[in-house]
Amino acid sequence: MDADLEESIAVVPDGPTYPLTRSAGEYERLRRQAGFLGGTTDRLFRAAGIESGMRVLDVGCGAGDVALLAAGLVGSGGEVVGVDTDRSALEVARGRAQSFGLANVRFIEGDAGTAEPDGTFDAAVGRLVLMYCKDPAEAVRQVAAHVRPGGVVAFQELDLDPAIRSRSLPEDTLWDEIGRLLIDTFALGGMHMRMGRQLFTTFVDAGLPAPEMRDETLVGGGPDFGGYRWIADIVRGVSPLMTKLGIADADRLGVDTLADRLRADAVANRGVVWTPAFVGAYARKE
Repeated sequence: MDADLEESIAVVPDGPTYPLTRSAGEYERLRRQAGFLGGTTDRLFRAAGIESGMRVLDVGCGAGDVALLAAGLVGSGGEVVGVDTDRSALEVARGRAQSFGLANVRFIEGDAGTAEPDGTFDAAVGRLVLMYCKDPAEAVRQVAAHVRPGGVVAFQELDLDPAIRSRSLPEDTLWDEIGRLLIDTFALGGMHMRMGRQLFTTFVDAGLPAPEMRDETLVGGGPDFGGYRWIADIVRGVSPLMTKLGIADADRLGVDTLADRLRADAVANRGVVWTPAFVGAYARKE
């Protein structure tokens, strides 16, 4: 990859502490998370106009979940280029693309870039990336520079509002307790807690038009809701940081049984539980 191009679109320069471990277990967690969140991201990308034949840049692609989703939208006539700094994650992503027989996806180590001479894309996308950037607006500006005029920029980010005690019913369930611990961990780690709602000003400050926006939460209860495993997986991933920050002792949280206990608690209380908001924003570059 061209070193100047890589330098010009550094996505996470000296940003907040990334709270999750980088390991084979984390890549598997991301795969399960993609199954849980995939519908929300698919709907965002379709609304944004990502379609057959497009060339798409996926920034912070990790183990490739968003890139693989985009590959299905652009079809064999399109191309998806995923970029990430995590070499091990990229190996996982390449293996997954190969296992699915996808010839229209490739992955590059670095912040972002392409081997094509013109370096131009029809769209640039990212999921749960900007919340870890030191300057999200500058990151979007740099990424958008590689999108053609009229092309699409679309990001989906969490909105973790510390002021909202609970949206679940009843309150003060195990789900709420674990949720508060996670919010405390992300906040002390320096993450942009309200990145979802900040997408509007981030796009505008990056020189893009005011974006269209959408907000989705995943709501469930009963024994089959996928959110229990999702939350428990995140706790496992952030437990070293949680312990380091003195928020909770990971051993006492019992991460190996946490998903089952969350499920049992919700079922026993006939609970309905809410995920945080997943906010999407998209705009066409003028």
